[in-house]
Order: sequence, then structure tokens, then C-alpha cells
Amino acid sequence: MSSLANPRVAGVRLSMLVHLYRLRLRAHAIQELLAGSGIAVGVALVLGVLVANTSLTGSAGELIHQVIGTARLQLSARSADGFDQSLLRKASRSPGVSAAAGILRQNVTVLGPHGREAIQLLGVSPTVTVLGGIGTRDFGPGGFRFAGGLVLPQEVAAATGAIQGQRVTILARGRAQQIQVGAILGSATFGALASSPVAVTLLAPAQRLAGLGRRVNQVLVRPRAGAERQVARELARIASGKLNLSAADHELALLDEAAKPNDQSSTLFAAISVMVGFLLALNAMLLTVPERRRFVADLRMQGYDRRQILVMLGFQALVLGLLASGAGVLLGALISSAFLHRVPTYLITAFPVGTQEILHTSTILLALGCGVLATMLASLSPILDLRPNRPTDAVLRDGAGGASEVLTRRTVHRLALASVLATALVSVAVLLEPGLTILGGVALALTMLGAIPAVFAGVAHALRWIGERVRSSALIVVVSELRAVTTRSVALAGVAGLAVYGSVAIGGARLDLLHGLDANFGEYLSTADVWVTTGGNDLTTNPFADGATTAQIARASGVRSVRAYQGGFLDVGPRRLWIIARPPGDARVIPASQLLHGDLARASALVRGGGWATVSDGFAGEHHLHVGAHFALPTPSGQLRFGVAAITTNLGWSPGAVIMSAADYRTAWKSAEPTALEVSLAPGVSEAAGRRAVLRAIGSRPGLGVQSLQERRAQYAADSRQGLRALSEIATLLLIAAALAVASALSAAIWQRRARLASLKIQGYGTGQLWRALLLESTIVLSVGCAIGAIAGIVGHALASRWLRLSTGFPAPFSVDVSRVLLTLGLLAVISLAVIALPGLAAARAPARASLQE
Repeated sequence: MSSLANPRVAGVRLSMLVHLYRLRLRAHAIQELLAGSGIAVGVALVLGVLVANTSLTGSAGELIHQVIGTARLQLSARSADGFDQSLLRKASRSPGVSAAAGILRQNVTVLGPHGREAIQLLGVSPTVTVLGGIGTRDFGPGGFRFAGGLVLPQEVAAATGAIQGQRVTILARGRAQQIQVGAILGSATFGALASSPVAVTLLAPAQRLAGLGRRVNQVLVRPRAGAERQVARELARIASGKLNLSAADHELALLDEAAKPNDQSSTLFAAISVMVGFLLALNAMLLTVPERRRFVADLRMQGYDRRQILVMLGFQALVLGLLASGAGVLLGALISSAFLHRVPTYLITAFPVGTQEILHTSTILLALGCGVLATMLASLSPILDLRPNRPTDAVLRDGAGGASEVLTRRTVHRLALASVLATALVSVAVLLEPGLTILGGVALALTMLGAIPAVFAGVAHALRWIGERVRSSALIVVVSELRAVTTRSVALAGVAGLAVYGSVAIGGARLDLLHGLDANFGEYLSTADVWVTTGGNDLTTNPFADGATTAQIARASGVRSVRAYQGGFLDVGPRRLWIIARPPGDARVIPASQLLHGDLARASALVRGGGWATVSDGFAGEHHLHVGAHFALPTPSGQLRFGVAAITTNLGWSPGAVIMSAADYRTAWKSAEPTALEVSLAPGVSEAAGRRAVLRAIGSRPGLGVQSLQERRAQYAADSRQGLRALSEIATLLLIAAALAVASALSAAIWQRRARLASLKIQGYGTGQLWRALLLESTIVLSVGCAIGAIAGIVGHALASRWLRLSTGFPAPFSVDVSRVLLTLGLLAVISLAVIALPGLAAARAPARASLQE
């Protein structure tokens, strides 16, 4: 029994392994704590980024499957106006159909006592319960029962102040209607549905709220077993080429395509962050190597064999890695929840994307694995002393600092040459094949580390030259400490360099994206001085009934002209395209800065004349289109052919965009309802005065919002920044985490040298002199790492921006913001030096007798 409770591993009892590690903790508690904190910070960074990167589509997938239930096929409308409800009856009566349900989906705004929230209204037919859709399977045996009125998710209710039993206002298609809140869904029961921007009611109330009598947007169908092909043929006949027939969960494929640039860019930045986090943990442990080498030497002299020593080192590394990584997982989950988990606004305009955070077991295990692996790799490096040709007391002969940690001049030169060649090869490979950018970003960071020893050698030479000419006791100490390039110094500078590299590359690419989006939307919106829309965070895609609104605005004081703008979303294959229909009076039809192929003047004339359209680069490449080619769009009136007038960027909408004339749109969509009114003001009339005049003209239409050009630009800019906020937060957290890890590593290195500092006390150095020397040495180490990291970061930034343009279709013109790079360097240095100031002072105060510990 005792042998089972206290097993032997390679001849060493488990109790002895625990005892030896307890002795180590007593002797080196602060060193282990500092190493563990570096590991925890690295793991937290890894987990936080991974969770933020996987929650978006995971939450959306859960929501979509909750909505469709057991349905396998669907008929969906090609416009927000939907189709006649009679087709639901035809579908449900078709041979082979087990059950069918109709859904009306409309983008609306909920007004409550404490706020407003843009959501998607889902009006469902009662047969949705047969399919188990809208989360009805989660209600248990009692089934799903509408208490009447509107069912709101918990998050929407909290944001608006809505209370069950009270009434809220729904703004839909330019109308304002009230409805009672029938129920509020809790996240414990409904998961993604309770955290998504949706509201559910029965079909008839939804049709009343939207002003769409007896119309639906979607018919969900569950075929009988073995009858799916037969049902698909029947549904295709019902669709008559004017509706989309697809799998019931096809929207998930559409979302995947829409979120692909976000996922791709996040993957690129997540890869950088994961690598930095891994190396932070690795470097934190490298600082404990000298002490562990001495521990190995002691064990060898006591008679332990190689296997037993490996078991002891592995056990200590495993315990430290698990404990530190566990703390890092908790910190990472907190970071992800508090900072990184944001749903891009641009996706909410077209998809009911929820905010539920999904923490997979595999993600936790991956983060834990990174931390433990880094700990094991660094802790096991002393096994080199176990080589047969190494004397037992080799490390003791090397000296306390471990002379074997000193890099030879030949090694330094080889590393520098390898770094330069590898950087050139990586850059060329990525330029030739943009798909290698993520791998290239990781490789670039690793090759950067090889340049650090050469820079250190140059700095050491410069310090010796300065020391001969400048009388400074602190400088003398620094010169003596940095006279040789050691793995410890390289590790410390490497942590700083990796942090700066990741922050500069991520932050720079994000700024390029923002500059491109601002230029694009600035041109897109500049066709009007005042915009009238349904409000909310949209891409001007929500239609409304005009009535007499246009005429009323046209008669307002200071108004020169009013034009009806139209647009919407159209599902074509895996893409939910943004359709832009420009009225003939617009001064600009195509944003000049977004034109990739074609002549601007000729393309504009072709689009205005009808039968021609611009397409985005991604869509053109997918369908092998070029300027002058022709393609077909599946519109609500059937297939409509267009010529390609020009090829543009994606105009800020990741799946792509199509620009056509308003006349073509009205013909194909069979609708004259605008999605916006563009108001041009008379010369001399300010935007503020024009906005007030338009507000007075439209009177009491709470379903419409009026914005000046500057206000609408500010909204689009805010939406762009919100969509890229995760990238900004990753860059910031990466910098802060690395600064803390650098400070932790420097503190550990300083604490290791207390005996050395105490010996300097015997030579007459004072506490203040030693403290200043430590701060100066830390500043030099940080400067070397930051300089290398900044250079590599700018290269990584250039490669990432090019990849974003080519792979995602977003406008991302490359530019270097020198002030931001300098701010990044300054923040890292200030945070690190501020944290190590106290440990440095404590080490500098070590009494002279502490030198006997060496």
C-alpha cells in the first residue's frame, strides 16, 4: 500500500521529489515566484487571445442552430421585403415534408426606459415549436409558450431597461410601434440566444410591427427521412428562381465568409501573441538556469545518475509549469472577458451575432500546454551538463555566473549572419506567397532574436570606449557586467524585443486598416450634406416607407435637392454582398480611392447608364471576372446580368460590394422604398442648420434619424474602430504583459546577483551607486531589445498590411507612424523600469557579508 502511495520513478521516491522541491522553494522562493509570474503572464496572453479569436463564430453557430432547430432546408428571400406567406403553406404541403415554419426577419431598434438597442426581430409561425427552433427544445416537456408580446434576451433587456409585462417601442422601417414584453430569456437556459441581439415574437405581431402584412423572409423545412432530395426539388419549383434554396444552416457559411477577414487578421495577430506569450514563459525560466545547473552538479557529486536527475528536473518543471500556467489561465479568462471579447459592429448589421464567450477545454489545454512546455524546455537545458565528456563540477569551474552562458564571438557572428539571411528569405517568401504571412510573422520574430547578440557586442564595445572617457562609478559597474554577451542578457532583451515587435506589427496594421476605412467611408458618405436613415449601426441597408417625406424635405429652407438612396444585402453563394444603388444625382458613384482596376470616369458613366456594375476584388477573383466581363446576380426578380464596369476593394464590407444604378436596383428588387435620403444643402447653409431644417420638415417620425455628414462620418469611424478594437487591445495587452514579464525577468536577474553586488560593497561602492548601475544596465538591455523589436516590427507591419490588402480585400495602405512606435518603446521602458526600481534598490542594499553566499 505504501509503495502505491509513494511510488518510485527511476529509483527516486515521489516523497523525495516533493522534499527536494520544497527545499528549493525555501532557498529560492523569490526566484521561483518571479519565474512563475513570467510564465503566468505568457499563458494569460495566450489564453486571452485564443478565447477572443474563437468565441465569435462559435457563439454564432450555437445561435443559428438554436434558431433553425431540426430543419434541414430553407427558402430565403433576396430582399428585406420578403415574399408572400402563401409559399409557406405550399412548402408545408409538399410531398416528403415533415414540418415547415415561417420566419420574418427585420432589423429594428428597441426603445426602453433606459436606452435603445439595434436588434434583429424574429417573427415566427407557431409551427416553429415542431422544429424545436428558437431554442424551444430548451424549455423541456412543457414546450415553448409565448406569453404574448415580445421575447427579449437578457442582455437586450438589461441594455434597454425593458421589464417583463411592460411595453417597449419598436422602430422598424421608419415606423414606431409599441408591444408588450412577454418574457426575458436567461443565459443559463438559452445560452447564445439569451446573449444575442435578437427579439422573438409570433409572426402576426412581427408583420404588424414591420408593416409587412402576410410576408416572411424565410421558410424552414424538415424533410422526412430519405426524402431530402425530393423536397429540395419541390422547394426549387416553389422558388421559381426568385428565392434562395439552401441548407437551413447556410447562414453560418455566410457568417464564416463575412468574418473571414476578422478571423484571418485576428489569427495573424493571435499567432504573434501566442508566440510572444510562449517565449515570455520560456525566457522567464531561462533566468533560473544557472541555479539549476549548480543543482545538477550537486546531485551528480552525490551519486545520482542521469535518469534520476532528469526525473528531478522534470518534476520540478512540471509542478512549477502547472501552478504558474493554472494562474495564467485564470488571468487570461479574466482578460478575455473584460477586454478582448467584442463583437464587431459591422457584423451585427447583417447577422444576429451574440456576445456569449465560449471557453473550450481544448483552448485551456493548449494554453496550459504552452506554459508547461516552455517551463520544461527551459528547465531541462541543464541536461547538457550530463554529457559524458562533461566533468561533474563543470559548472562550478565555470564560475557562479556560468561561463558557458557566454556566447563566443564566432557564435555571435554566425547568429547575426543567420538572422539577416533568414529575414531576407522570410520577406521574399511572403512577398511571393501572401498565404505564408502568418508563418512568416512567427519566423520573423524568431530570426529577430538572432540579431540581439551582435547588437549587444556593439553596445559593449561602445560602453568600453565611453568608460575610458567618462568618469562614472555606475558606468564602470555596467561595463564590467556587460563586457561579454551572455544568454541571460540576450533572453532579457529578447523578451522586450518580442513585445515591441508584436505591438508595432499589430498596431501598425490596425492603423493602416483604419486609415483605409476612413478614406473609403469618407468618400462613400460625401455625396450628401445630411443623411436621413432608420438610424442605428447600419450600412444604409434598412428600407423604409417614404410617403411624403421626400417632398417635405425638398420644401425645407436651405435644401437644394433630395435623392433616394437604395441598398441592401444579397446572398450570392457563400457571400452576403453589400448592394449599393446610387441615385443619378450623386456627384460620385464610385469611391476613387477604392478603385483597383478600370477607368474611373468611364466606369462611372457605365454604371449611371444602367446594365453595368462594379464588383469587389474578392468576388471578381472567385468568379474569374475582369473589367468588361459579364456576370449574373440572383435578384428578387430572377437572374439579372451586368457588365463589370470596374473592380474595387471590398469597400469596408468583408464579403464584398456591388455598386449599381438606382434604376437597375428598382427594376431588379421591385421596390422604390429608399434605405436613405441624401440631402444636399444650398450654398452657404451649414450642416447644423440644414440638419435642423430637415428635422423640422419630417416632423414626428421617430422611426427615422437625421445626421449631418460629420455626424455620420463619426458614426462610421466609431464602428470601424469598434470592429478593430480587439486588435488594439491585443497590441496594448501584449505590451503591458511583456513589460511586466520583462520587469519580472529583470528583477529575477537582479536578485540572483545580490552576492555579486555585495562583493562590490567590499570594494567601496555605495547603495546609490549600485542602484543607479542596475537601472542603467536594465535601460541598456531594454534599449537593445526595443531597437531590434521596432525594426522587425516595422517589417512585420509592412508584410501584414500587404497581406490584409491582398487576402481580405480591405483597404490598408502602408504607412509608419513614428510617434506611435516611439510611444510603444517609451511605455515598455517606463513600465519595466518602474517595476524593477524597488527590487533593484533591495538588491543594492545587500550587506557586504552577503558576498560569502557566492
